[in-house]
Amino acid sequence: MLDWLIVGGGPQGRHVGACLRRAAPAAAIAVLDDRPALAAWRRRADACGMRFLRSSGAHHLGRRADALRRFAADHGFDDSHHLGYYRRPSRALFEAHAEQATAGLDHIATRAQAIEPAADHWRIAAADGPPLRARRVVLARGPNAPARPAWGGAAEHVFDAGFRADAGPAGARVAVVGGGITGAQLALSLAAAGRDVCWVTRSAPRAADFDSDPCYAGAKCLAPFARLPLADRSAALAAARLPGTLPPDVMARITAALAAGEIAWRRGEVAAQDDAGLRLADGRRIDADRVILATGFEPRPRADSLPGATIARLGLSGDATGHLHLDDTLEAAPGLHVVGRPASLQLGPMAGNIRGARLAGQRLAAIAAAEDGPLARRA
Repeated sequence: MLDWLIVGGGPQGRHVGACLRRAAPAAAIAVLDDRPALAAWRRRADACGMRFLRSSGAHHLGRRADALRRFAADHGFDDSHHLGYYRRPSRALFEAHAEQATAGLDHIATRAQAIEPAADHWRIAAADGPPLRARRVVLARGPNAPARPAWGGAAEHVFDAGFRADAGPAGARVAVVGGGITGAQLALSLAAAGRDVCWVTRSAPRAADFDSDPCYAGAKCLAPFARLPLADRSAALAAARLPGTLPPDVMARITAALAAGEIAWRRGEVAAQDDAGLRLADGRRIDADRVILATGFEPRPRADSLPGATIARLGLSGDATGHLHLDDTLEAAPGLHVVGRPASLQLGPMAGNIRGARLAGQRLAAIAAAEDGPLARRA
């Protein structure tokens, strides 16, 4: 039987696994994912043309706060791999460091189909092989399904599993719908590849260094957030988050591309899609051979997903926007922990980001160390 099983091999799951391994060297710990480490994260980054992370250089998957800086210096990543005041890392730097920081974790290459409680452990039904047993399970499944507007059922989504930015004829007219960082990066990437791109947004682009108030990276805002009644935290999360904003570098690049005529921009609410393109709510049309949605992720897991089925099976509660009611050890049920955006009511607005992974890792490592004995606690 495993002591800890982390379901999900993305940045959150890998970082939590590394934290647990350091805290409890004698524990049996494994990560379960049918894909290689960080595969889904890399696919999404490839799809939208990400160059730099939005996170600060202090937020990474290593142990020490300066681990990424030291790694860059030791492995030949020069200043071109750090961007702006917050030293945001290039994707290449972040991924190389993440591989080193989380290397050596036991990886079970299969897909979890169900998570069910047993007498003193959890039973995980696997797509391949016999069921797994673990005393503690960490659900780290990453984002929910891609979000589609009511009119967009037939449109591609940049985060669809089979999405390819280079699909279709070279001269195709492409409409990218979505005004946040994903839509802007995708529009820039397609334009750089020579595509005829129209960027469609509901509002004008807005700049912000991060997608939430940076105060929540530390105790200044997290401490008062933790003192709020649980019922008041959803409103605090909504006030702190800055969805649909662009970091300064992406804002500068998209502004320059619009000014140069490299990308067309239409502001308005999309009402419908047809064979000729898009119709806006005010009656204007956008001719397009291909429509790509960059409209983020659904706030709540689908009923047929592993998180959705687990929530229903265990009768777990949460708020209207998909945040689960967890205790301060991130437990949804005894021995079942949840990390990522669903843990926002405990970890704050950055729960789904790299900073949130670090906060979750700290909390879960404390549990693992306490259960692993005095030797691990001294380490």
